[in-house]
Amino acid sequence: MTVPSAALAEERTLSYLLSDVVRLMRRDFHERAEGLRLTPALTRLLFYVHKDPGSHQATLAQHLDVTPVTLCRMVDRLVARGYVRRQRDPHDRRAVRLYVAARGEPLVERMMRIADETRGRALKGVSAAEQRTLVALLGRLAANLAGSA
Repeated sequence: MTVPSAALAEERTLSYLLSDVVRLMRRDFHERAEGLRLTPALTRLLFYVHKDPGSHQATLAQHLDVTPVTLCRMVDRLVARGYVRRQRDPHDRRAVRLYVAARGEPLVERMMRIADETRGRALKGVSAAEQRTLVALLGRLAANLAGSA
């Protein structure tokens, strides 16, 4: 059966392709990371805490697109496992900053290796110059959309 050209054109829209690539990369990562025994949401949270040590919980909730209450529960789970630690913000007694705990560092290293493998699969056959262009363009799209929020 042939796919109508309008349907084919719709499948190739920017939004569809971006969401599909993200979905496939997440699936690839989580299939490889099954032994980590973390949910996809907890894995993403741990990545963000590692990427931006000392982040506030409210900022992380925005990045992960979850409510602050949901994020607090997620952090509780990572703290209980010893992967993340909370530290009071010295400038705001109500605020808490998050850091990867010593016990979480080896886990993050494993996650980074798995992420590198997934990225390698996704970028197979894409030249270094094309990768730089792709990252620059995606960064510009993100900045455009973040500015309109």
